[in-house]
Amino acid sequence: MFTVRDKFQRSTIYYWDLLYELVRRDLKVQYEGTLLGFAWTLIMPFLHLGIFYFLFKIILNIESPRFTSYAFIGIISYTWFQSALSQAAGSTSGNRDLALRPGFPITLLPFIAVSSSMLHFIFTFPLIILIVVLEEHNLPAAIFLIPLVMAVQFTLCLGLGYLLAILNIIFRDTKNILDVLLRLFYFLSPVFYDPQLVPEQYRRLYDLNPMVTILQSYRDVILDGVMPQWFPLTVLAIFSMAIVWIGVRVFQKQSYRFLEEL
Repeated sequence: MFTVRDKFQRSTIYYWDLLYELVRRDLKVQYEGTLLGFAWTLIMPFLHLGIFYFLFKIILNIESPRFTSYAFIGIISYTWFQSALSQAAGSTSGNRDLALRPGFPITLLPFIAVSSSMLHFIFTFPLIILIVVLEEHNLPAAIFLIPLVMAVQFTLCLGLGYLLAILNIIFRDTKNILDVLLRLFYFLSPVFYDPQLVPEQYRRLYDLNPMVTILQSYRDVILDGVMPQWFPLTVLAIFSMAIVWIGVRVFQKQSYRFLEEL
């Protein structure tokens, strides 16, 4: 007879194996049929970086000794945010066969989308280290706090992902509208510019953007070698956990509607 502990261990192993296989499948599907495959994960950030470097360093001749590493941190961090939300929004409708399978834990679908996007960030992160070193910066000890900032960003993406997955089932235009908004939001986030350039009268509204805190935290740790600003990061972490709790509960309650709409 299985004890409660044995059942818990078997359940944990089952969900871990399922999660591993589905994330691996998700990564494979994204690049299936492409010529360069996973190399696109590395190519696209450098294309964006090249455009920004040409515009701001060559044409506008803006003086910034750390522009390359500063902008690259913003690019790959926002790319994770953008791809996570976009994929999570379409995670249920895009995995109809899995969602309709009896006994399948449909709650995993947004989690898988955010996790696969996070892996792209992790695979690209060594390039940040390389760029920082090439710009003759020493790697600070505070860089070991990066997983903490990543955990906050993951939680934020997961919470928003659950809510967007629900909306996308109810309103099929959600994903298309989201993709447009995320492109606009790209320029409203300090991806390639210093947030201090934002006029003071707009700063309070601007700081409500969660990516302001996320990007500043990454740069504090990697470029400046200092602790992130704990108060805004803690507030964002609490907010993100609350959104995850709300999102999962609503997602579970609306799961019957998913089956009908799919």
